[in-house]
Parts: sequence; structure tokens; C-alpha cells
Amino acid sequence: MSIDNDSINPVYQCIISCALKKSPFIPFILPTDTKAFHHRYILTTTLENKSLSPFATCGDRQYFCIEVEDTTPTERGILDENLDLVESFERESLKSSGIPDLAFAYLTLTEYNPTVPELLDGWEDEENNQEFVIITNHKHNQTLEEYLKVNSLEITQVLPYLQKMAKLWKSFSKIECCETLLRVDNLKVEQDGTLILDKIYLDRDNDPPLLRQLVEIWAYLIEDLSGGDYKTIITDLMIKIESGEIDDIKELRSELQSIIQEIELQSILEQEENQTEDVIFIPGEDELKDLVNQFDDEEPEGEEATQINSPDGDDQPTIVLPMRLLNVTEVGLSDIGRKRGHNEDCFAIETSIQKRESPQGSYYTAKGLFIVCDGMGGHASGEVASAMAVKNLYSYFKENWTEELPEVEIIRNGIIKANEAIYSANINKGQTGSGRMGTTLVMTFLQDTKAVIAHVGDSRIYKVTRKWGLEQLTVDHSVAQAEIKHGVDSEIAHARPDAYQLTQALGPRDNNFVHPDINFLDIKEDTLLLMCSDGLCDNDLLENHWETNLLPLISSKANLEEGITQIIDLGNQVNGHDNITCILIRIKVQPNLEHQNPIF
Repeated sequence: MSIDNDSINPVYQCIISCALKKSPFIPFILPTDTKAFHHRYILTTTLENKSLSPFATCGDRQYFCIEVEDTTPTERGILDENLDLVESFERESLKSSGIPDLAFAYLTLTEYNPTVPELLDGWEDEENNQEFVIITNHKHNQTLEEYLKVNSLEITQVLPYLQKMAKLWKSFSKIECCETLLRVDNLKVEQDGTLILDKIYLDRDNDPPLLRQLVEIWAYLIEDLSGGDYKTIITDLMIKIESGEIDDIKELRSELQSIIQEIELQSILEQEENQTEDVIFIPGEDELKDLVNQFDDEEPEGEEATQINSPDGDDQPTIVLPMRLLNVTEVGLSDIGRKRGHNEDCFAIETSIQKRESPQGSYYTAKGLFIVCDGMGGHASGEVASAMAVKNLYSYFKENWTEELPEVEIIRNGIIKANEAIYSANINKGQTGSGRMGTTLVMTFLQDTKAVIAHVGDSRIYKVTRKWGLEQLTVDHSVAQAEIKHGVDSEIAHARPDAYQLTQALGPRDNNFVHPDINFLDIKEDTLLLMCSDGLCDNDLLENHWETNLLPLISSKANLEEGITQIIDLGNQVNGHDNITCILIRIKVQPNLEHQNPIF
């Protein structure tokens, strides 16, 4: 999210819901006919005959869309004021606080911004049984259908769009708005090719969308594309759905992922065939057998992954083997929480994983950047700050992280530049003191079996291993922790009224007050890294539940997406007072024996 020039009033979409019994020739279109509408938003074009056709009908209501200009973009909206009255993030509680039912879907799906349009304002007109919501305007963006036809994309570039739609389907089905993904003209793209949705469509009563309809939309989108065996892929999916082999969205997503992995593997193998300089190494049979047993996922405990004891006796020295990457899996999720009206968290995941097959198994090289930011500073400001930090850090390290892990000074410089951007925005806006927006930061750089972590504020990074359990890798930049560092007893430090006040954050103050902690890690055993905002780790939630909710996720048989969903749900049950964002990174390793028993 960026900060717009105040001299340019933003243009949004206004979605209007009214009772079906009203005539399609609606009397409320003129701004003067609705006080709240006229108060702030004006039409961008004149509507002839004071009429408008509905873009959708659902149940007993019709839905209309008009383009409006916000004449006072810096003021709090009606939605902001009503969200302050919300006691719990339940549909009925929102409605009793004056928030239109039409806004519920947009609020619930906030975690998918910017793919899902952002909800900016909303109100009810009870007298006329009408509802209004203001959302971001994607009206003039190119449709996904047009984008695919104009751009010559490889099959590996097209399939992720289908994968994204399948992922959205799962969440959309929970609040009955899967119809959103079945409207071809509703699927659009940003200039960089990112999938976005124009607006949300509610499912029709007693007629829920089916999985086969989703695949049919895919078939339509890629019907005329060249450069890949698309038709065979879609046909196979349809056959499996009709036969019952694929029965739910989880199975469809799994099948799609298998297709993508198979295509990627075939591409790697084709590249390997063209390379003649690779030397293949095979370990001895007995040695390989011992190692396979040692790295069995079913073993709850065991020796440290980097060590093999000599069979001649306990007095013999331990052989320490170098490690190699076996696999990396990552997933991220953000939730608005149960009491907040909007999500001020922001996260980003950027990974590059290469796979190579050999007689010993699969070999990976990986490079990953993972960022979590928790914004602060009141409505909108917090989410602006967190988004600015993520955007600036991502852009900086895209240019300044080449082959090896970045050095401390490079990382620190990137964080300082992010602080400068937010701080300058505060100064330009005339924000002072507690009114300044800011954000916390946790960041992980992964390069094969090595990693670097950096943080500012009280968002955290944890590590979970079978041998050592849960370890907190970051120390909060808070008043209490500063006191503890200077020798004050923990109980006394945390009893202070300002104990949890941050001593560092990005944005509120200049660079002299930003001192990120940066540490390097060697991954020597199977490891689960968890990055989160404080909405998840408050009240010792992870310390109390890691054995049941995190430890099992180290196994490659565990589904990380299901695991992270359960963790977020647990966070809402135990905490729920704040936004919750979490990234999980599962790193599987094994001894590197390529230096032994060479063929050549």
C-alpha cells in the first residue's frame, strides 16, 4: 500500500445492495438522495435516466456497482466508527454495530488483500433497506483471460493461477462466495501479473458452486493457449472429479500441486540430460542404510542429525558429517483476529527452490526471503507502515542479495532504508509523537542449510527441532526486556505498566533509534522455523502448545497448510485480541555423502 498525494482524490467502487422487490430503476443513484452517500462520495460520471442494472442477484437482494470519488480521503469513514463499537468479530455482532451484512465477506477475507478488494467504508440505509460498501477499484484492470491470451506464458507460469484459485476456493466456500471465482470477467491481473478479483459475488441460495465448475472455468481460460499440454491436464482433472477420485478442494489442490511438481521435475531432468560435467557419488550400502534409519520421520527422538557414532565403542570419536538440504516447504497465513476491524499485519514469502534427482535421492538448493510485519498507528496507518516495510525490504534485497547470504551490513542497510521510507512519510504527513505510524519486523534469509534472522520490535521467530524442542530465537525490543538485560528480575520488569511498550520499531523515529538484531544459523537437523506477529505468541501460547501443534509438523508427512490453519485457529481461541500472522518454514536435511564412494 502506498500513500497517495492528497491533491488527487482516489476513485473507488461502491457496491450497493437493495431489496429485490424494488424496481431495477433505483431511486437512490443520485448522491443527493442518500445523505451518507452525498456526505463524502460523489459519482465520477452522470448516470442517464437515473437507472442502473444489477450485476448480480442473490436471494431477495440485487447488487449494483458504481464508480465514486472520495472527496475527503484522510477522514475516518462510517465503517471505522462502527468498527470501534464491535465487541466480537461475529456476523451478528457486526450487524448490531451498524456494519452492513454486505461488508462481512470483505472483512472476513482481508487476509487475501490485495487479491480480494480492500474494504474502505460501508454503511446501512435502514429506511430504504439498502447497504453500501466502498472497495478498491479494479474496474479498469486487464482480465486474466486477456492477459493469458496476450502474453506467451510457459505452462509453469499458467498453472500457478489455477493453484491460486483453488486455494481461494477453500476459504471462499466457508462464507459461501465461491461464485466469485466462476465469473471470468471478475478475474483480473495487476500490471505485474498478480491475480486480483474485481468484487465478491455471493453464492445463490440452495445452489452452491461445484468443483467441476471451477475446473470448467480453467478449461475456458486456457482453451486457446499454446506452449503446454493444457487440454490433457484439464481432461484428466475432470475425469477424476466425475469418477469421485477427486471429491473435495483439498484433493484437487493436491492433484494440481502434483502436476506442477511433475512438470518442474521433467524440466530439471531435461536440463540434466544436457549437462555432461556432473559427477555422481554413491555412498556404501551399509552406510546409506544406517542413515536412512536415522532420518526416519516416524522416529520421535534420536541422535543429532549431524553425528554418526563409530561402531567400535563409546570411547571412539564421533564422526561429524556435513549436511545437505533434502527439502524445504513453506506456508504463510494472516488472520484479522476476533476483535480487530482490519488487518495491520503484512507478510511476504519469496522462494527459489531447485531440485535434482540422483540414485541417492532428491537434492535441493534453496533460496528464500521471509518477512512478517505488524503495523501500528491507528486505522489504516498501521497497515500502510507494514506494507511499506515489506515492499521496501523486498525491493532492496531483490537487488542486493545475489548468490551468498547477505552480510550483516547489507541487511542492516536494507532495514534502515525501510525505516527511512516510513519515517519520511510520517514527517511529510505532519504526524508527531504517538500519531506516527510504524511497524515491527522479523525477517529470515534461507540459503540451503544456512540462515540469517533479523528483527525489530516484538514480532518473533521460533525454532522447533526434535532434539531441542521449542527455542525462541529473538528477544523482544520492549521495556521489560530492556530492564531484564540490565539485571532487573523478570517478574519485576514485567510488572511495570509500560512493560510491553516497544523500544524499537520501524517508522516512528529516525535511523539513530533503529538497531536491528541480526544472527546467523546453521541448520544441522530437521527444523521448523516459525515467524509470527505478537497476536499469536502472546500469553505463552506457543510455549504451552508447541508439542501438540508444532512438533508433529517437522515430519514431511504432515500438511503444513492444515497445520498453520490449526495454529491460527488456536491463536484466535486463546488470544484473538489482535491480528495474527504466521509463516512456517520446514527444512529437511541429511548428511552429505557425495564426497564418498565416487563412481569416477
